[in-house]
Amino acid sequence: MVTALGGLCSPGAAAQAASDSAATLGVSVARFYRASAGKTLFEIFARIPFVTLDPLPGEGAGASYRVAFTVRDSSGLQLLDQSWAQQVPRRLLTVAGGSTVEHVSFAAVPGRYGLEVVVTDSATGRVARSTTAITAFTTGPGASDLLLTTGMRAAEGADTTPRSGEIRKGSTLLQSSGATVLTPRQAQLGYYVELYAAKAESISLGVRVLRPDGGQVVAVPARPVALPVGGGKQQEMLDLAGLPPGRYALEVKAAGPDSTITRTAEFGMTGFETERAADAVVAAPPPSRFDAMNEAQLDSAYDPLIYLMRSEEQGIYSGLTVESKRRFLRQFWAKRDPTPGTAANQDLDDFYRHIDEANRRFREGGASETPGWRTDRGRIFIKYGEPDDKLQRPQAGSTAPYEVWKYTRTRELIFVFLDQTRFGNYSLIYTNDRREVSRPDWADLLGPEAVKDVQRF
Repeated sequence: MVTALGGLCSPGAAAQAASDSAATLGVSVARFYRASAGKTLFEIFARIPFVTLDPLPGEGAGASYRVAFTVRDSSGLQLLDQSWAQQVPRRLLTVAGGSTVEHVSFAAVPGRYGLEVVVTDSATGRVARSTTAITAFTTGPGASDLLLTTGMRAAEGADTTPRSGEIRKGSTLLQSSGATVLTPRQAQLGYYVELYAAKAESISLGVRVLRPDGGQVVAVPARPVALPVGGGKQQEMLDLAGLPPGRYALEVKAAGPDSTITRTAEFGMTGFETERAADAVVAAPPPSRFDAMNEAQLDSAYDPLIYLMRSEEQGIYSGLTVESKRRFLRQFWAKRDPTPGTAANQDLDDFYRHIDEANRRFREGGASETPGWRTDRGRIFIKYGEPDDKLQRPQAGSTAPYEVWKYTRTRELIFVFLDQTRFGNYSLIYTNDRREVSRPDWADLLGPEAVKDVQRF
């Protein structure tokens, strides 16, 4: 989820915009041509106004919703079906004209398709729906659609993972919501456009800001651009500080020897009044645990979830893109949030706290070091927490070290761990927990005196 203060309207238009946005979702699409595959890549954005959401029951609870993206071809065949759950902190629900943005990417061969976006409010069951016809390029176009951005950075070095709200275009990461609105303090507007050329040529690239009536507000002097065979991307950040509140369009015009191509995209500018109101409500919202993680960190957060996963959740994660992995983890924990709509997820926090503690206490050495969460003791600790009683027997004579853990909170559970290696590598050999496996020779492994010791415990 990208919480978009960019969904705010200028003060004069806030009331009308809130009324309009209550009835419909805002869906926008930017298309990019991939000549090697003969396909069009669609970047699809859905703006979800906060006025369409109700807070969940409970003091301080925020809102929760499920968003679903579906694409079908002209015969009705379903080509895309993605859905996930998201949450909105309660403080954001009061932001006039505020919204959040969801995004998916989809590639298709030439043709006409039906896009449907459905948002279901968890508190009321109310459904907001938008259907849009989208068309893939039939032949190579002169240019892609124009994609606006409020932030642009190079993907280089170790920092190549898209952050929350970013999408990747080649070596560039763009902060884009499909419904760009600037503020007096965030008045930088960027654009990204791909120009496709069958032959090398020189063009002139001009940029203008236009009012809704087409009148020119700002003009950037045209600059020469040399396009190689196949074309190339054009991107630029513009400083629009001082632009009055209102709705505008950014126009990019590429004029070549044989043709002129124009692409436009709408954006808005808020006033200080709206910005101050947003600041008062949104001050420093807590980030998601997964937002700033790179792919290796996401994988490390995913691996221990095998202890919690249902069968239908297994086998999905490894084939996902980095952003989809991040979304998988958010969705996984949203399903397991005991207080949906609030900023904290106690179960998530407890789980990863147990992971950290298991790694600290139960790490095992040997030929290949094993992190604590992967060990038998770590697994039981993560599932049940600290035992109510513990019996620890270090090595004495010919008897290998062993530990007995007992839980008595609901029903009595016993776990017996034996260190056959005598190097601190404890294995579970006996338990009365039906979800775990005991070794049939556990008593022989312990020896008669140790078995009596366990039975007395």
